[in-house]
Amino acid sequence: MSSSKPGDDVARALAALIRYTRAGVRSTRQVLAYLQQRGVSSDTAVRTVRLCQARGILDDRACARLWADHWARQGYAWAAIRQKLTEKGLDDSTIDDATHRLGLASDDGARARLVVAQRIRLPAPRSRQAGRGAGRPPRARLARTLASRGFDSELIERVLDESFGTTPSDAER
Repeated sequence: MSSSKPGDDVARALAALIRYTRAGVRSTRQVLAYLQQRGVSSDTAVRTVRLCQARGILDDRACARLWADHWARQGYAWAAIRQKLTEKGLDDSTIDDATHRLGLASDDGARARLVVAQRIRLPAPRSRQAGRGAGRPPRARLARTLASRGFDSELIERVLDESFGTTPSDAER
């Protein structure tokens, strides 16, 4: 983005930043990468980001809290949430602040139980087997769901044992 006036570059970068952040909460690193992909010079991108940070338009701590809360409500384990925040370009201290403010690290068991409870309550698709256990997803499917959301195997077994009452035989898995 080159123009006759340096202020024009910042104005164009600011317009691009606003369009990009309008679609969702973004981290500083995501915004910088976006602006550079749009041909904005590094210097102009940094000046634009600093301007937005000073005005409260761009805030990594708020970004981390919002995304962490979203993924926690979706039933993800803290380790998975932390990984997703890292992928968004948020630094460890910002992630730790979100953890502390939301109290997420200690709630993995509660989130896993909620995922299982929601899945058990969902009406099961019509199946050929209308007998025992109809309407409840198989334990193995729930275990895969929990594992895909980042829960560790010990917690998965404990939560499923609580939900199903006992450890299943190999035939039920």
